[in-house]
Amino acid sequence: MQLRTNWSLIAVALLAFRADADGTAWDLEIVPLKPDIYLLQRPEPLRQPVEGNVLVIVNERDVVVFEGGGMPIAADNAIRLIRSITSKPVSHLVNSHWHGDHNLGNQVYRAEYPGITIIAHPATRAAMLGPPFKYVTEFDKDVGPTIAEWTALKERGELSERRSRLLDDLNLLLADAKRIAVTPPDLTVADELVLHRGEREIHIRHLGKGNTEGDLVLWLPRERIVATGDLVVHPIPYGFGSFPREWSDTLAGIEALDFELLIPGHGEIQRDRRYLELLRTMLTAMREQAADAVARGLDLEATRKALDFSAFAPQFPQDDMGKRLFEGWWTSPISRSLWLEASGKAITQAEADENS
Repeated sequence: MQLRTNWSLIAVALLAFRADADGTAWDLEIVPLKPDIYLLQRPEPLRQPVEGNVLVIVNERDVVVFEGGGMPIAADNAIRLIRSITSKPVSHLVNSHWHGDHNLGNQVYRAEYPGITIIAHPATRAAMLGPPFKYVTEFDKDVGPTIAEWTALKERGELSERRSRLLDDLNLLLADAKRIAVTPPDLTVADELVLHRGEREIHIRHLGKGNTEGDLVLWLPRERIVATGDLVVHPIPYGFGSFPREWSDTLAGIEALDFELLIPGHGEIQRDRRYLELLRTMLTAMREQAADAVARGLDLEATRKALDFSAFAPQFPQDDMGKRLFEGWWTSPISRSLWLEASGKAITQAEADENS
């Protein structure tokens, strides 16, 4: 199976994750972080389909939002919550990277706030306008067969309650996918952009490649909050579209910030550097293993078998679901990037998201 996108995250997880929470997969709750700064977070971070964290910064006259949501319905819900916090308009929306679970709600923000400026890295804009984003039209192909199979089982009374709830979410997602209109950024940031809002500075930075070629982070030095996009995902990292060597360096750049709160692309708020250090240590060790495998002449499949993640796996979820997702979301996709890097082969943005 190719693991290209957030549709692929769904496909990997269909048989692994439960859907036993109330509401839909795109329901969010407001988590106050500091005065006028809020996190919009899914109550159950690991519920499927995936949906990322949204950082909301309320300023004197406007609102800045980090992450556009993974579907139009996700943006609908986020905007409803923002309006429950403030009547001020959203002036800027930042997309951390090109994967659709962070920007497929862009169009909703544009419709609700016509004067909005959407910000991303140039590589993100290029990916959204180019071949990497072709998957937006392929959801039916990727998930449709599972929906059809589970629908038949449900009609026969043979589908579990948990899968029935997930099926409801997938049907809702399939319907919502028809609303998607790819909406790329109007302003690109290759290095750093600073928005000044009174005494508050909002730094939008590209610290280097990592999960993708164009990852952006948002840094609030006064409040000591950093939002990382999928450079950091908790409790299981995403290895899709990765550049291992640069990723380790980029994580070091995040670690150097004097942050108090780290908002990952998905999952729980991090209040120290332990998880960052774990990710960096793992990347360094696996790069060394991949270099050794390539030096011994191993091809991609042999390298995948040779790479040993066992020293790190126990520090991630160890139930059956966690083990399957650690392989599907991390070890399988990152292994390809590790092999390409160690072989001296170029990793292009489209290639980085393909895994057989």
